[in-house]
Amino acid sequence: EPDVPSAGSVALARAGVVGLGMVPLVGAFSGVVDTERVALRAERLRARFRTPEDARLVLEPERALTPVLLDELAGAADAAPWLVLLLDAYERTAPFLDRWLHDVMTTDRYGDLPANTVVVTAGQRPLDPDRWEGAADFAAELPLRPFTESEARGLLAAKGVTEEPVVAEVLRLSGRLPVLVSTLAETGPAAPDDVGDPSANAVERFLRGEQDPARRT
Repeated sequence: EPDVPSAGSVALARAGVVGLGMVPLVGAFSGVVDTERVALRAERLRARFRTPEDARLVLEPERALTPVLLDELAGAADAAPWLVLLLDAYERTAPFLDRWLHDVMTTDRYGDLPANTVVVTAGQRPLDPDRWEGAADFAAELPLRPFTESEARGLLAAKGVTEEPVVAEVLRLSGRLPVLVSTLAETGPAAPDDVGDPSANAVERFLRGEQDPARRT
């Protein structure tokens, strides 16, 4: 990385600071900006981007990486009857992924999504109706209902919870709600007394991804 900025970078930095001086409020601070430091940081940033592809990967990663992802999916799609992409906790990731996912599924901006691909989003809220207004032709909303007893027992068995008194207590306390069954199973209870009230942990799990103070209360 350069230790001294080039003359061109210093000139550009000074021009930028002069421009800032014309902006209300911001202009009051332009006089204390170290133009040589600004220029040096710009030089170091440019040095890291040795090729246009490097810069594109950092500044627009979705444009650089999504075509690669779709190519890989196309290769996998030739060898499997179906591909399933699972996006969990979508209430947390939707602010970053939703526009990208919509583009992938409804445009050819990045390439083509294989026709035998099923995309599943799981979250606390439905998809944005404004963005996904025309999605009824290829999307379906499936509310997650309580497990059947057989499904709940299957999950508990997969987590190693098989003692009948413990299983019965988990079923009683959870009401077979998937998130509560999973929460209680994760504690690995060995006796009925080990099965605590799942509501506090479940509420904390739900609120973990909620940033809106009004919704948290």
